[in-house]
Amino acid sequence: MENESQHSSTTPRDFTFQLLKQITNDFSEDNRIGVGGYGVVYKGTLDNGEVIAVKKLYYKHPGLDSDKQFQNECTNLMRVRHQNIVRLVGYCHEIRHKCVEHNGKYVFAMVEDRALCFEYLEGGSLDKHLSDESCGFGWHTRYKIIKGICEGLNYLHNGSKESIFHLDLKPANILLDRNMMPKIGDFGLSRLFDSTETCSTKGIIGTPGYMPPEYINRFHITPKFDVFSLGVTIIKIMAGHQGYSNFADMSSQEFIQLVHENWEKALQTTVLSDTSHGVKKCIEIALRCVEADRVKRPTIAEVVDELSKIDTTIIDELNKIDTARNSPTEQVTNLRSNQAFNSCVNSGMLGGGKDGSMIRASSDSVLLTANMILPAASVKLFSYDNPRLATRKFHSNCVIGEGVLGTVYQGWIDENTLSSCKSCTGIPVAVKRLDHNGIQGHREWLAEVNYLGHLSHPNLVKLFGYCLEDEHRLLVYEFLPRGSLESHLFKRGSGQPLAWNLRMKVALGAAKALAYLHSANIIIRDVKSSNILLDSDYTAKLTGFGLATNGPVGEETHVSTGVMGTYGYAAPEYIATGRLTQKCDIYGFGVLLLELLSGRRVIDKTRPEGEQHLVDWARPYLKHKHKIRCVIDASLGGLYSFSAAQNIAALALECLCTSSKKRPTMDSVVSVLEGVQEDEEPEAEKHQESGKRVTASASRNKGKSRWNIFGGGRS
Repeated sequence: MENESQHSSTTPRDFTFQLLKQITNDFSEDNRIGVGGYGVVYKGTLDNGEVIAVKKLYYKHPGLDSDKQFQNECTNLMRVRHQNIVRLVGYCHEIRHKCVEHNGKYVFAMVEDRALCFEYLEGGSLDKHLSDESCGFGWHTRYKIIKGICEGLNYLHNGSKESIFHLDLKPANILLDRNMMPKIGDFGLSRLFDSTETCSTKGIIGTPGYMPPEYINRFHITPKFDVFSLGVTIIKIMAGHQGYSNFADMSSQEFIQLVHENWEKALQTTVLSDTSHGVKKCIEIALRCVEADRVKRPTIAEVVDELSKIDTTIIDELNKIDTARNSPTEQVTNLRSNQAFNSCVNSGMLGGGKDGSMIRASSDSVLLTANMILPAASVKLFSYDNPRLATRKFHSNCVIGEGVLGTVYQGWIDENTLSSCKSCTGIPVAVKRLDHNGIQGHREWLAEVNYLGHLSHPNLVKLFGYCLEDEHRLLVYEFLPRGSLESHLFKRGSGQPLAWNLRMKVALGAAKALAYLHSANIIIRDVKSSNILLDSDYTAKLTGFGLATNGPVGEETHVSTGVMGTYGYAAPEYIATGRLTQKCDIYGFGVLLLELLSGRRVIDKTRPEGEQHLVDWARPYLKHKHKIRCVIDASLGGLYSFSAAQNIAALALECLCTSSKKRPTMDSVVSVLEGVQEDEEPEAEKHQESGKRVTASASRNKGKSRWNIFGGGRS
């Protein structure tokens, strides 16, 4: 096969953990070159002078399937040798015992040290280098990168008897050497397949924005998964992040024309016919790769074949232009300087660096310093001992919640001094303790402090304070005794289902919180039932500000961001383009209304295939008032107002509109929910299993405004 590896066939080495500690200066901060979801990457130098990148995986933690990630990446990379695939130099997997403190006693715990060692690539990851047509790499360099990626992916799919599907192809997982040759890396999610048949996964894997529709909707995996990711990547290489965000609002021909014109301006010359053909051909290929219908997407072999047909004179002609425009040395220098760019700081949410302190950052991580926190008089800076003692030294009996980013404990503090006190005295608080290895959690921790520290609303959870001491990151919130809405809807056990009137109360409270945030130009980006907590009176309190961001300002219509949030709740246009608006929160609220109405999870793989995705399953029923009962939670036993249910169904349908412009504002949503509560006195309306029509109470027609289920407005 073409472009077969020029690497040595040496088998990857089995390194000792002690050696890796030695060559990375005990995994020092000075040697750290990157951070990912599964580990930290350090630079090391072997005795023979070879520089390598050492990826030290995090110790096992709930929610991180790091064993599978380690095995996938190690075994799959051992199978491949290609100039456009990162080379695995070696690995380490050692088990040792360590004496640790547990519940006040010292015990010996088993610790696994795992690491993967790769060739070191000076150019860094491609995502650090993306830009629009007016700056950055010239066309020739971008074409070279595109072609290299395609050849590497073609080798994975067709280079051996068993195909390797990468399943997480994106600019962050493509590395560049000193000559800007691309190499595909990060095989943690990759899978081996011996056929081209459709396969399925039990849960979502991959990166939002790079996953094809058939996978988001039905978890189907085919070779066209990687092809879709490739298409998104090519568009971003050619037009930058901002250019990609324009793609959603244009026809294919309009987008091709826009990119072509931008390159004509960038080259500052009349575009040669061969150049014009190359630009258009690459964009056309990319747009076919991102077709919603996977059947219309080309195979990677077809993509490589089409690229090879581009006349070779393009390379010669454009090489002369690029050489005059930017030397490779200048490009690398400029790109390295851009690696210090920090999206958090530049968003305006964070301050920093004014006092001369250093802030080391990348698109994947941020080391927090005190000057990043915006001062707030109502928020206390706790010492580490205060929440530690308040939770009985983080005793396991005090644990009330646990997630990927950390553990939540119940504690007690004095109501006046906020100092720790004995259990069941003072006031209860919830203490979130961030896991030390959760780099993404550091960003979310900071967002919680900076947003909740400056916001006050009856339907927002109250933040008492935070701890920022050495490596410790903690948040201290008011304690809400009834837990999350999610637990009431889906984890009932022997408990009673949440009553209809309480569901409406929760919906209105959450809507008011979102309306308040939107009035302050804040997009929370993670509206979901687990982020709505309930006090003793079932008053809803919105939490989960880790992904919150400021909305567009001035003449901007949206904010372009990396896609983050929770599957099922994220708006389709945001997943597809990364363009964030307040209407994305409103889509999430529409999903929340459906959960309240149906008592079903947004994604439930335990249900029959046609019912696993709540929005897709419910949408046809919501459009017909006589079919709405098919959606309503059967556990309510008919104890609900059918007229109110009709109104909620209509509101949910409008919030879930595929056109974001047709979704209501949160102020309108609040108005509708208030109207529902005023219009409909809680009534017990028993409907028969035979499906006979039940007449709603006549009280609903006393001249008050009604939500028109068919017209989508008030009548």
